[in-house]
Amino acid sequence: MNGLLPVSVPEEADALIVNTCGFIEAAKRESIEEILRLAKLKGEQEGKKGPKNKKNKKQKLIVFGCLAQRYKEELRKELPEVDAIWGVEAGDEISDYLTGGLAGGAESKNGRQERPEEADGPVFLPSTFPYAYLKISEGCKRRCSFCTIPQIRGSLRNFSPDSILAQAQGYIKAGIKELVVVSQDTASYKFKGYGLKELIRDISSIPGDFWVRLHYLHPSGVDQGLLDAMAGEKKVVKYLDMPLQHSEPRILRLMGRGGYGGEYFSRLISRARQTMPGLAVRSSFIVGFPGETGEESEGLLDFIRQTGFEHAGAFIYSREDGTAAAALVNQLPAAAKKRRYEKFMSAQAGISLEKNQALRGRKMKAIVDEVDGKSAICRLASQAPEVDGVVFVDGEGLKAGDFVRVLITEAYDYDLKGELFSEIG
Repeated sequence: MNGLLPVSVPEEADALIVNTCGFIEAAKRESIEEILRLAKLKGEQEGKKGPKNKKNKKQKLIVFGCLAQRYKEELRKELPEVDAIWGVEAGDEISDYLTGGLAGGAESKNGRQERPEEADGPVFLPSTFPYAYLKISEGCKRRCSFCTIPQIRGSLRNFSPDSILAQAQGYIKAGIKELVVVSQDTASYKFKGYGLKELIRDISSIPGDFWVRLHYLHPSGVDQGLLDAMAGEKKVVKYLDMPLQHSEPRILRLMGRGGYGGEYFSRLISRARQTMPGLAVRSSFIVGFPGETGEESEGLLDFIRQTGFEHAGAFIYSREDGTAAAALVNQLPAAAKKRRYEKFMSAQAGISLEKNQALRGRKMKAIVDEVDGKSAICRLASQAPEVDGVVFVDGEGLKAGDFVRVLITEAYDYDLKGELFSEIG
């Protein structure tokens, strides 16, 4: 991006850039801790003298993203070590700042309030892995009662198909072997009559051997037409990431998630599995939502056991300022929320182990993510990068981005172990 390149360790960097999250309390803490860690490192680097710091060049510490959008003035006041702060959608401004085009600490010229309804396009980012995230829109039009995304990122603005396809082509040309299509609400993508079905068709038509994976599909947007479109494209992996948040209708209504429930979700997932045999389904849920009863918590556990998600995660409800859910009565104590989270994760670990054990003895296509000597970390089509498990494989001569065939030999709660069977290419 404008001559800027990533480095492997922060000590070698001219600029330390922190992309913050302000979605839930745990993510806020993690963002602050990372800023403080890098601020300390920056100070240590500035204090070095001699051969190890010949340039004696001051590192820049840059903070951007959701937390910075929401708490910019507080961060400025409490963290004077930070050289520049931007909110969301600041890729161009950060690039200009680093290449001398903007003064330190300048405000973003394209803050989200000034963005047009149709966003300009995604920002091309380098990737050190064989996968890359292809963002197709910004913001969200939904008003889930627990969520701060519309406050931070604004309402839904879809990128033009031309800009998305240009970025996708750039990634493939650069050697990327998996495009992970993302947004805050991927299923709602629509640009002047051109929808998600047309987009995945056109992405799949780009020449090359690569996978396409869809993330963050709201269940209201997953209809038979989309399922058929996914099933009809060989490059689209049979993987459905559909955050459901809960199974009990009363809690879903309090969440602002519509009149859905476990029975509706079960029928939808059953139909998806019939349309795409071998489909892996991932979902995420919130435990300990205000007013959630013990019976409703158990109902959620029954639902995930009956559905048999290949992958599922849970978040402990976080009471966020400015959300409708923060004003609800019957906020649950932290200890109760933690117990429900632990029960959920224990139940899902058992489900995941059973699903993985069923793969033992099968020969399956995988992509190589990382190689360390004679060992490689791979993923099946049923495993999304960074959120699902991996397959550990021993084998010489592999490189990141290779497609290989592996024989699954061992299964654990989340990960697998395999043997290299034959190279695919």
